[in-house]
Amino acid sequence: MNTLDEQLAHRLHDIVDTEPDSVPPVADLLDRGRRARRRRTAALVGTTCAVLALGAATATAVVALPGPTGRPAVTARGAAPTSAAPPAMELVAAATASENISYRMRLTTAGPDGLTYEGAFDPRTATGYVRVPQDDVVMTQLLIDGTLYEGGERPQGPKPADKGPGETYGRYGQYPGRHDRLTLHADGNDVLGAAASDPAALFAALKRVDATVTENPDGTLRFEYTTVDGPGTVTTRGDVALDGDGRIAKVALAGTWRTTAKGRLDTGTFASTLELFDYGLPVRVERPTDVVVLDR
Repeated sequence: MNTLDEQLAHRLHDIVDTEPDSVPPVADLLDRGRRARRRRTAALVGTTCAVLALGAATATAVVALPGPTGRPAVTARGAAPTSAAPPAMELVAAATASENISYRMRLTTAGPDGLTYEGAFDPRTATGYVRVPQDDVVMTQLLIDGTLYEGGERPQGPKPADKGPGETYGRYGQYPGRHDRLTLHADGNDVLGAAASDPAALFAALKRVDATVTENPDGTLRFEYTTVDGPGTVTTRGDVALDGDGRIAKVALAGTWRTTAKGRLDTGTFASTLELFDYGLPVRVERPTDVVVLDR
């Protein structure tokens, strides 16, 4: 598949498995999604001005309707244009538009032990980097033409007194084989981890967990899903914002978990934010000089 239309057509068929196997009007779909977002933005601005002028509150009802079996739910509006693309298809279009192009990323995890990963990646050349500062080291992963290195650099501030000598700064382990993505930011969350490695993989990851895709009143997209693992349950929701080119720009994810694994009920919350930007920038990474070749 060499064109955006062909890629999107195949992905749309993955969603609408019961429809005849014909090529969807992809160009129209993408154009409808863009026009619909512009109309929604204009409508929101107009409504806000009217409310301020009249001094009255106006609300628009949004109703989530369950889709047919095996399909994501869609959001219905009373005054929505009939040409607007369904939310799930808008997300497919955004994922496809974010495919096979370089980008920079920033992944931030919330909480007292939260971390911030920053990097860049070009999937066409399998080249990129990601760094995460910690109190005694800046863990760094480099990918150069499919060869993966991982090591640690000096911390950005003074090392805490309770930390030992630690590893040798600037020394990298070289992993065997060829690799096609960075993995340092994998935090156990399949959906966000997939998007950080490859924005185009977001929809595929959501499909695996049977997520419901709807639309927020401001035109951003929302997904929700629940996973069950033995005595534990995790409910996750995320909001996806697109940039001016229809590519994935931000995924704000939050959720709750509960488990009875220890014979009692434990609960908690989590939140992470993934930002994707500077699509199309050149990505160049220099090979480290202090390298230890690993056997696994």
